[in-house]
Amino acid sequence: MSSTLIEIEKKFGNISYDELFKKHSKLIFKLIYNFINAKNIRLHNSEVDDIFQEIALKIFKNNYLLKYNKEKSSFITWLNIICRTTTIDYYRKKIRWTESVLTETHHITEEPNIDAAIFSLPAGVLTARQTEVITLLFKEGMVACEVATALGITARTVRSIKFQALNRLRTYYGATPALHEIDTMETPRRKVS
Repeated sequence: MSSTLIEIEKKFGNISYDELFKKHSKLIFKLIYNFINAKNIRLHNSEVDDIFQEIALKIFKNNYLLKYNKEKSSFITWLNIICRTTTIDYYRKKIRWTESVLTETHHITEEPNIDAAIFSLPAGVLTARQTEVITLLFKEGMVACEVATALGITARTVRSIKFQALNRLRTYYGATPALHEIDTMETPRRKVS
């Protein structure tokens, strides 16, 4: 049992946050780096520092130290869950911000249209909706928000359809294994209650 947990028990949950971060800051950074490396998320060191600060604020603001229950999980598991969720939240905010910046500016000047002879999709690989979305994105040069408006769906749905279509095309051309094959390659994970 870590010295922090012993102190928590001795002081009936009255451990200072200062003590927690002095003793476990290296562990928190390690958990963040392990997660972003496992998920292939590219972040700058300053962004990792921002995530660390978000974790500290989240633990302090929500009074997580007093809510920790050693019977439900180990201290490291509890800390890992906070690190993972905070990293995911930070990365999603970053993506949303990037997309909003890109959609607010006018189109980046590219070639207006790709010649129809160059842009051709294999028959029978994509659904009609996937073909429509891919054509609007890559042939017409639209962004996700414009495609969403044109088709009457959300930008998130457009990105989802694009992801599924590109996965089918990669599989068709043999670039990567299909998603269902990747899922079967992973070892089964144990359930955490």
